[in-house]
Amino acid sequence: MVDNIKKYKDLFHELSEGIQHLGIELVEDKTNRKGGVCKLDDKIMVIYDKHSTWQDRVDLILDALKWINADAATLPPKIRELLEDREKIAID
Repeated sequence: MVDNIKKYKDLFHELSEGIQHLGIELVEDKTNRKGGVCKLDDKIMVIYDKHSTWQDRVDLILDALKWINADAATLPPKIRELLEDREKIAID
């Protein structure tokens, strides 16, 4: 379990760095909810509760990536791979 938490924590940090150039803003708040993705003034925002799990945070970022029209070539390889894996799981 600890390995899984570390995996998602590391992944969150990697994703948060990787999405900065895409105009996606991360907002940590005290929402008492999992959080969500919204668009405000042409900016995509990922809002998550400061007590949410690392996995929930990663899922929100991956959801936000669906909202942009970025060519897959502009995404770092690891993020592209995560999105492709997520699509495969959704199809199965």
